Amino acid sequence: MDRIQLQNSFEAYFNELGYDIDWQRLTVPMEVHVIQKGDYLFQQGDAANRLYFLHSGLMRYVSVSDEGKEFTQTFAKSPRIIGSTKAMVTETRVLFGIQALEDCMVSSYPWQAFYAQMRHDMGFLECYATFLERIFIVKEERENAFVKHSAERRYLDFCAAYPELKNTLPQQQIASYIGITPVALSRIRQKLKLSQG
Repeated sequence: MDRIQLQNSFEAYFNELGYDIDWQRLTVPMEVHVIQKGDYLFQQGDAANRLYFLHSGLMRYVSVSDEGKEFTQTFAKSPRIIGSTKAMVTETRVLFGIQALEDCMVSSYPWQAFYAQMRHDMGFLECYATFLERIFIVKEERENAFVKHSAERRYLDFCAAYPELKNTLPQQQIASYIGITPVALSRIRQKLKLSQG
């Protein structure tokens, strides 16, 4: 995709949500990021004060503990907004990295300049409020699943949400996403295999 196609794709994502946004207000230049499989859009501790849009591909949010243990926080399938709201809004260092699980095309805008131009547009503000609501809803549902659902149920939910990943991702990444060890995940998979056989 060329820059005009990327810009149109970005605008279409918001327009398809049903909001009437005046994109003529936006004059901030867009940056384009081609991220190869395995590479990072940004890493934990980097500055990431930009609004990122994933046009194509699949990414994962990953954080690393002080002991060097890696945790997969979530996955992001295109098309969608990605990045760190905290780092974007407060201009602080990001608490996680975003890694490409396949080749990805991403565009971005500097958030402060983008928001300064778009904050007077009611359609954009309504869309932004809805987007923030969705973030909180997903976060609440994920926290609830960790409290109430068994590890097996969380694995089955993962398989339903990301069927293309269950046989391609390293076992450690899936296990850390659902909050268990790779050994425990192996047991769950074996149990499910026996019950389906």
